[in-house]
Amino acid sequence: MITITVPFDNPLNQKTYENIINTLQFHQLQCTCGHSGCLTLHGYYTRSLKKDDSGIPLSICRVRCSHCGRTHALLPSLLVPYSQVSLQDQISIISAYEASGDYEEIMDGTPSIDENLIASIIKRYVKHWMQKVRSFRIGLSFPPRLVKQCFAFFGNQSMQIRQTPNILFLTPT
Repeated sequence: MITITVPFDNPLNQKTYENIINTLQFHQLQCTCGHSGCLTLHGYYTRSLKKDDSGIPLSICRVRCSHCGRTHALLPSLLVPYSQVSLQDQISIISAYEASGDYEEIMDGTPSIDENLIASIIKRYVKHWMQKVRSFRIGLSFPPRLVKQCFAFFGNQSMQIRQTPNILFLTPT
């Protein structure tokens, strides 16, 4: 898996995702095996992102390493691997949990996120991430810094539970 840094102020949809992919220089991407310049387009798969009152379908690009043969999904840093809830929404849920436990505003803003999904996110946070975030004093208030710190300290996207190899590609500014 390769996570690509993107601005957090743009809403994610298929068009913005395609713009991200189309502006990438594939020869600059590095495989988890350590080689660069060896990734080629391999295909796409569909994934859904919970937004508003429904899901946004996204066609996620996969690349294949000609050196080791592994395939990788190209995910923007707005997404949490293996989750249909965006990183920003997960941060909002965790922040509400840490502050007051009031999730009404989150559920009103994104009706496709219900109490069960919130409980699941909090459970994963408490079990896998809360101690890490507190131990390293990682702040939740600035998502781009959160992403970079989680990759620097743990080698994974924030709130990523499965230990699938994941690297962060910092897009040139």
